[in-house]
Amino acid sequence: MQFDTRNMNLALKVIDEVTAERGKSPFAVLAQGIMPTRLPDLGYDEAVRVATLGSDLLKRADAVDAAALPGDLGLTFEIARGQAKLWSRCSDWYWLIIDASFPVAFLPTVYGGGYLLNTLKSVFSALKVRSRGDQHRYLALAHDYARLVSQMEERTRGQAERGIFIPKAQLEHCGPLMRNARAAAINDLAMSPDRVSGPGSEDFAAHLQAAIDTAVLPAFDSLIAYLEDSAYAANAPDTVGLSQYPGGAEVYAELVHLHTTLELTPEEVHARGHERMREVRTRMQALLDEMAFEGDPQAYLEALKANPKWRAETPEGIADVFQRYIDRMAPKIEAVFRFKPRAAYGVRPLAPELTGSMTFGYYSMPSPHQPDGRYLFNAVNLSQAPLLNIGALTYHELVPGHHFHIASQNENDELHELRKKSSFSSFNEGWAEYAATLAGELGMYEEPAEKFGRLMMDAFLTCRLVVDTGMNALGWSLEQAREYMRDHSFMSEREIESETLRYSCGIPAQSLAYKLGDTFLLDQRERMKAALGDCFDIRDFHDLVLKPGGLPLPLVARNVDAAIG
Repeated sequence: MQFDTRNMNLALKVIDEVTAERGKSPFAVLAQGIMPTRLPDLGYDEAVRVATLGSDLLKRADAVDAAALPGDLGLTFEIARGQAKLWSRCSDWYWLIIDASFPVAFLPTVYGGGYLLNTLKSVFSALKVRSRGDQHRYLALAHDYARLVSQMEERTRGQAERGIFIPKAQLEHCGPLMRNARAAAINDLAMSPDRVSGPGSEDFAAHLQAAIDTAVLPAFDSLIAYLEDSAYAANAPDTVGLSQYPGGAEVYAELVHLHTTLELTPEEVHARGHERMREVRTRMQALLDEMAFEGDPQAYLEALKANPKWRAETPEGIADVFQRYIDRMAPKIEAVFRFKPRAAYGVRPLAPELTGSMTFGYYSMPSPHQPDGRYLFNAVNLSQAPLLNIGALTYHELVPGHHFHIASQNENDELHELRKKSSFSSFNEGWAEYAATLAGELGMYEEPAEKFGRLMMDAFLTCRLVVDTGMNALGWSLEQAREYMRDHSFMSEREIESETLRYSCGIPAQSLAYKLGDTFLLDQRERMKAALGDCFDIRDFHDLVLKPGGLPLPLVARNVDAAIG
């Protein structure tokens, strides 16, 4: 087969430049075992630089005939073009969306500033100082940390100048969150004696403490004072959601596409949420009827709240419950996968400063400095309710969910470096939810309570389709969204509070990826199964979906098309 060499070269240049730019990330540098020289830049000038680069790359990408590229190169090019398009919006979205790779509305929220600062722990905890050069670099990073915190304040002030204020419901959490982050930073940046050696070690400790005392802590103090100033609070709106801000409705519509990779409007997603919720509640009632339980789903949950079999009060006890489901899945993997990641995996409690704002926790991927994948769970929240959904959460977050996908993608040396690090909410979260569904098909939810727990998780994630779009596009109030979740999510009031703030003030539209992605992948599997009949092997489908790495969902469908002819 003949290929247009010029066309391929144009595509490769775009891919190379996108890969090089992404490689400048301090997290990418650290992944190579190198001490980064700088932390993320949250300033407007950097957003303009990235947007200019993205626009230039996008213009050049548009000159490429993508359809003429050979298969694997074509996939890599499409990912590079998508990244360029995202970068091109950085300055346009800056005052509402600080980081187009993981959009957040306001930095002081846990999914913005809190999440970032917690992630930076890995940068500092992984480093060792063995020479004077290391000392200078580490001290520079400590001062750069202060710069990053100052940029959070600068951007929040810039928003206020444009009439964009953090909603009151979120603002009351921002000061305490940053106070906790301040306290954590003292430990995160400090260097224990076992990590420092070589000439000048004693002087280094004094210089580091001075950097923390004179740069880092004052930056936090200034940000906290601004967030807790009564003049700022007086302007904070009672309403929530992106659409209340200038251009917010248009940005949210674009975020829906960004996070789902599907051509859906907020209104279409909202309608799908209501339809899916009816289906989930029907399945719940069918399960209760099968058990001959006299009462509705909420009554069944109440009946299990006092049962010690489904409770754990300590982080260690909760970790043991996760381990039960990890052990249950292990012997089933080879029946449905031809491969599995080499990296080990497990669970750890979430950092204390984040327990007040994250409902469940998050998955932390393996790295050279953390060789195992970890699910960091919110022990405070999980200790307050029956653990019926821990099975579904385990399979979503670890194996065969996030850990299986992300670790195997990073370990796949056949993938281009850009593809090894590609991340799409619709694929990542869609696969993780597909994995939780697959676990049910493999018999992992053995008891009726565990099956109900899986349906609880399904109902909770389905709520997101309704309330995320409701608050950000359709004018729903925070209380309206919370009332809907009280009626349908089976979550505690504490969890409902943190979730609704996440959707409306943290990462709008990201939550839509879970159930839309899950449904999409299940539909693709059924389409492949129907086309191949007796020749269908679920391991082929899993190879087809996972081995190319994370992709926008339309590209997954394109691969299925090729497989079924």
